[in-house]
Amino acid sequence: TADGVPAAESEEALDFRSSMIMTQDWNLDVDSDELDDSPATVTDARQTFQNLVRSAIKYDTFKKGEADTVRRIIEHIELVSLKKSAEGFNRVNFSVGVLNCFFICWVLGAYPEHIWLLYLIEAVYFIPRKFYNMWRAKPLNQAFYYLDFCWFTNFFAMAYFAIIVISGIFGFNDDIQNGVREVIFKAALGVFCGVLVCANLALPFVACLFHDVNTMTGLFIHLMPPVVMYTFVWYNDRIVEAWPNLFNLSYLEDGLTYYGGTDSIASCSTAFYFTWWVIYVCFMLGGGGIDLPKKFKPDGSPANPRYDTVFHSTMRDGVCILIGKFFRGRSKADSLTLMETNMFDKIDFCLYMVFHMIASLSAIFISGYLCFKSIRRTRTLHRL
Repeated sequence: TADGVPAAESEEALDFRSSMIMTQDWNLDVDSDELDDSPATVTDARQTFQNLVRSAIKYDTFKKGEADTVRRIIEHIELVSLKKSAEGFNRVNFSVGVLNCFFICWVLGAYPEHIWLLYLIEAVYFIPRKFYNMWRAKPLNQAFYYLDFCWFTNFFAMAYFAIIVISGIFGFNDDIQNGVREVIFKAALGVFCGVLVCANLALPFVACLFHDVNTMTGLFIHLMPPVVMYTFVWYNDRIVEAWPNLFNLSYLEDGLTYYGGTDSIASCSTAFYFTWWVIYVCFMLGGGGIDLPKKFKPDGSPANPRYDTVFHSTMRDGVCILIGKFFRGRSKADSLTLMETNMFDKIDFCLYMVFHMIASLSAIFISGYLCFKSIRRTRTLHRL
């Protein structure tokens, strides 16, 4: 055997193990006290389901006891539905979610000059609310997910808009040099129209579930910044007219270049990305982030982990298997063992960050450029 995994384990058995690892990231545990009086919790349901899967691997469920096995699984699925109801799956929350989406669309169409303010106001609700849920997440606290690049980008945008508003209220806006504003705008344009637009298309968890705050917040932080950038590019005159004491967008009239020179959009966006990249690498390697979710210490004793990271979550979603197969010469069984224990090493992390960098810079240099080029062509046609 290797790492306690039987050498004769079939491909079907490995697929079952992979599926059980996935369930750990599906939030099938109780985060509220509303189900405390239930005869069984959803955490028990997940454990029972995993035990049943193990039984299926070992004993072949399709023989004796098949009906009882299916019945027990269905009963525990019902418990999951109770948990979803406790989290807010009801008509009121669903209706509020739908109405909020319609409201954002209405503001974008009727008053695009105010969409940035709507983004700031809604972010003040969505982001702390999701952080509360992430802090209470089981089996591992997800607070460090906020160090991911998409969150970092949104925090930066929120801080910038907050500074602009506060400076406008107290009359300090003239102290923010136009050159600084231009650099920030260029960096945001490449990142929003590049990385975040591609994230909306590629990431499976960026979805629209009107009743679920966690899912809608994920959609919010990936979709709203590109929408805000859209209004600043297309309706900059209306924004300046509505908020003359806050925004000076004269650099848009002078023309922007996407490639070429240190002051181009691509250069500013790349510098912004690498600022986060260095911070995150320092946290993971120098600050001990890579060891937070590990189930075992270096000496082999139990570690009792409490916190998760986006890196470990992404690796558990199957990236570990791909890295192991194509770059580490690792068997699928060994990769699954790492996914079950979060015992990823620094080489895994470095490969992950290299792929993250390649994907993000490709989005900036390709998707961002295509969006920018489309905007320039359309604006030229409008002027003609």
